[in-house]
Amino acid sequence: MTDSSLPLVTPRIKKARIATFLGFMMIGAMMYIWSTGVSVFREQLGMAGDLGDADFGLIALGVGVGSAAGALLVGKLLDRYGAKPVIGVCAMAYPISIIPLGYASDFWFALSFGAVLGVFRGALDTALNAHGVQVERFYQRSIMSAFHASYSFGGFILGMVCSWLTGLFTSSVQVPYTVLGLMMFAVGCLLRRWLLSKNDVPPELAPTLQSENPATEGPAAPTFKTLLLMAAFGTLLLGSMMGENAIGDWGQEYMRREINASTSFAGMAVSIFVGSIAFGRLFGDKLAARFGNARVVGSCGFLCVVGMLVTINGHNAIAGTIGLALFGLGLSCIAPLMVSAAGRKDPLNTGRNIGIVNGIGFSGMLLGPAAITLIVSNFGLGSVMFLPLIMLGLLGAFGPLLMRNPKPGRAAEHLQQQRYSQP
Repeated sequence: MTDSSLPLVTPRIKKARIATFLGFMMIGAMMYIWSTGVSVFREQLGMAGDLGDADFGLIALGVGVGSAAGALLVGKLLDRYGAKPVIGVCAMAYPISIIPLGYASDFWFALSFGAVLGVFRGALDTALNAHGVQVERFYQRSIMSAFHASYSFGGFILGMVCSWLTGLFTSSVQVPYTVLGLMMFAVGCLLRRWLLSKNDVPPELAPTLQSENPATEGPAAPTFKTLLLMAAFGTLLLGSMMGENAIGDWGQEYMRREINASTSFAGMAVSIFVGSIAFGRLFGDKLAARFGNARVVGSCGFLCVVGMLVTINGHNAIAGTIGLALFGLGLSCIAPLMVSAAGRKDPLNTGRNIGIVNGIGFSGMLLGPAAITLIVSNFGLGSVMFLPLIMLGLLGAFGPLLMRNPKPGRAAEHLQQQRYSQP
């Protein structure tokens, strides 16, 4: 049955799906507008070279702290008002918040607005995921992987544009951040009109949604063994996120200073890394269906290790870029497949389990900048790629062991069929 033949998929729902795609593209675009402008941003603040690594690391940490705070603080607003008003505000405020960084000349000013940028990033990411689940209920199947692919696609396209602009304006990110920030602001104004309100729920699924949040009692609490398993999943997911953050925050500097690539070429290498993630996510679901989640995650971890080794030992810009592309392909399927596997381990506690995994995984936005700054400050920029090499090597070795799925019981099968049953 095609999407167009489903009675719940009206033109309004299709617009809501498009709006969710645009929202995820905006998050990716803003993420890599920031990343591909890092070298020029550091020049603007006088943080170029080894002496500026510690100060920039603190700014990157500020963005991470803001993101975690935004993701945590927005939860009550989503429960009370729904995703639409939250996305409406954040989709306009997030792009605008990067513009002051283009005019920053002081460390504390940059740190403050970096934290503000992070708050809106975390809030918008959380709200869009909630809206994506709401849209999924009308399609009666999972489409979240495609939403996350659009995140990477947006980062690739706008990262390339920002790389081109930083090649033209080499002493300040005032023009790139202002122009692209206003462009994304326009996208935010457009998508907010197509969002679903809090009460937009398929009538056929209303009893199921009510049963998922009973007033008096809920599903049995997960066992201690399940909690440990979810903590293990979250720890491995944290490694994946720290690897992505390492390239996002330091990839351009590594390519420029360690491999002698130009600023523009180094920015494009980071954009190619993002594009590889987007490309891999287009095929992740099909590969998992054919070979199984465990094999795909193991293969992805191996590909990440190969990519890092190529980048570290290539000693030229072309080899470094190829290595980043392989690393991006390896990273592409890890997070979606691991979260999916964690949810299937105990279907009656799916939401609670995924919350544990994501809670640990997203802490990589806090631990990653701090760990990388410590490594760079003590061992030099050349050692920065060893962190993702080690983390993804461990993920590739232990991830598949955690993803062996036992045969679900009747209650689990009934719940899965109830949530995504055909009309």
